[in-house]
Amino acid sequence: MNLFKTAGIGTTALSLLTYMAFATPVVCAELRTNLPADPATIDPIVASELIAGDVIRNIYESFTAIDSHGNVIPSLAESWEALDGGRGFRIQLRKGVKFHSGRVFTAKDVKFSLEQLLLPTNKAGLNSPHASAIVGADEVKSGATTELKGVKIVDDYTVEIALKSVNPLFPLYPIYMMDSGVIAEAGANWATKISAGTGPFKFGGWSRGQQVQLEAHKDYWRGAPKIDGVRFMIVPDSNTAMSMYETGGLDLLRVPADLVRRVIGDAAMKGQLVTSSEARVRYLAMNAELYKPFEDKRVREAFCISLDQAEMIEGLYYGAALPFYGAVPPGIGGYNSNLKPINVDPKRARVLLAEAGYAGGAGMPPLNFSNLEPNKTESLYITSKIKEALGVNVGVEILERGTMLKSMNSRQLPYYYWAWSLDYPDGLNFLEALWYGPSPYNRGWKNAEYDARIAEAKAIADNDARYKVYNQAEKILLDEWGMCPLPLQLQVVLVKPGVKGVKLTSSRLEPFWDVSIKP
Repeated sequence: MNLFKTAGIGTTALSLLTYMAFATPVVCAELRTNLPADPATIDPIVASELIAGDVIRNIYESFTAIDSHGNVIPSLAESWEALDGGRGFRIQLRKGVKFHSGRVFTAKDVKFSLEQLLLPTNKAGLNSPHASAIVGADEVKSGATTELKGVKIVDDYTVEIALKSVNPLFPLYPIYMMDSGVIAEAGANWATKISAGTGPFKFGGWSRGQQVQLEAHKDYWRGAPKIDGVRFMIVPDSNTAMSMYETGGLDLLRVPADLVRRVIGDAAMKGQLVTSSEARVRYLAMNAELYKPFEDKRVREAFCISLDQAEMIEGLYYGAALPFYGAVPPGIGGYNSNLKPINVDPKRARVLLAEAGYAGGAGMPPLNFSNLEPNKTESLYITSKIKEALGVNVGVEILERGTMLKSMNSRQLPYYYWAWSLDYPDGLNFLEALWYGPSPYNRGWKNAEYDARIAEAKAIADNDARYKVYNQAEKILLDEWGMCPLPLQLQVVLVKPGVKGVKLTSSRLEPFWDVSIKP
């Protein structure tokens, strides 16, 4: 079936008992939606994973945002202009913005937020590399100083940021601004005690394994939200999540992958179904640092061409996916629409493996494929196809999300599935973060020629010229079989008829500021 025409609690039994109270639909002024696991954190400084991001984006904001059409729009910055040939920016901040504490957002909060991303004691996450581009960042990261000299407060609503090199994308980076008074008020572990953002909702509480509660920020600069709050219910079990939605315990269901077939085939759900493409790449990673056969390009190619994307789309994703053969998703600056499909060719794969010295899989050390529980079916499919095509026995290792993140970040997984979602709307977001050698999120494949292209692209202000270099770098990655691209799955959500204003975009669900709930 083709959809492209349309845009925890410990056990299942305990979950069902907990949510029996929702069996009768109720009129509710808060939006109730699901998360498949606890966020790793609610701290915008250390956050580096998708589930946390879905919550945090409702609480914290950046200089810019992305609208429903994928366009960059001003947010906490009203305007910006390049300085010193692109080696810095003068940023005019929005006036009249209040933090959840009631304090007014000013330039000192910008400086504070950037410094927090660099302080070594904070062990900052995904957004730390963005702040590392600022003059003086290395001194703060080393612990030599806490003062970021590349940030100049001109006045309460003007800040000048000096960069180490030309960086035309800096205003697009998702650098969450936080209240500079929060640490003095609530201490080092402030993130689970107090709300320090400017977003439409403020942090209300977190019962681990059960829910994260957000409350409306009545003084939000765009206007007060239309609902009283958002309740993110932690529901690891897919069937429990579906049951909660059907019995009125959830207003918005992020449909788990293993329930997509059921949902799209249910005529009763048709009017509640919303789908969208997603600015997200999915891939199979092969870490040559841990698994010697992956040092050989022929082995990497053999693994990749053993998988049939068309078969995966119909058999695994029920038609709710698009074929994809690159590293930058469609709709993002630098996307190459001329990439050729990867032809599935088990015969050639066997020849390549034999040429590398592993005919029929002989001599290959034991190998596990690591993935998360919701993707177990996908994992079994992939490993069975490798066995069928190459004769290589690959085990399936299902990991808890936190364990997998820790293992990936420490480069301890030889072969695994992962995905990367949009942080800012430019191809560098994907090409630099995942495959650039110095990136903290590079977890295996490295190539000096690729790194040179990325370093070159980062300093090019002209979009078209920069995109040309992106395409050159992407070609190196693909020619070297640095990873195996996977199909682009569509996002699927269910929304109750009385819920209006939910926006599902390529950047996932937008913050719920404009959502309303009617009987």
